[in-house]
Amino acid sequence: MSWAQRFALVFGGIYLLVGILGFIPPLVSGEIPGAIGGPGGPFTGYLIGLFAVNWFHNLAHLLIGAVGLATYRNPIGASTYALVIGVAYALLFLLGLFTQQVATLGGLLPLNAWDDLLHLLTAAVALGAYFVSLRAAGRAA
Repeated sequence: MSWAQRFALVFGGIYLLVGILGFIPPLVSGEIPGAIGGPGGPFTGYLIGLFAVNWFHNLAHLLIGAVGLATYRNPIGASTYALVIGVAYALLFLLGLFTQQVATLGGLLPLNAWDDLLHLLTAAVALGAYFVSLRAAGRAA
């Protein structure tokens, strides 16, 4: 199993779980002014008191997790998944750095410092898994 496949399996499972947890009201608390679905809207607040989420953010986590689990068995699919996630999460990290408000993109995607840190770490691991797998595939050819 390549590193990209391991990444797709592990992070797919983690993001699927995070997406599910975001729809459990006792785990989401606080208010995010300007977020779609909030303030006080369903599934809008801070997941485990740290990560800004709303229903759209939770759906995105579910989708990202499901795609990871769907691609992990195929080395090319998993490698593509790792590259796309790496680039997308690096862009989300930059978006979080350059927006001063928590509810970015017109309130559609709430991001805060904890989200930014998580996006940076995810991007680094995803891109690392992609490039290590790419190098290993090149040696095997």
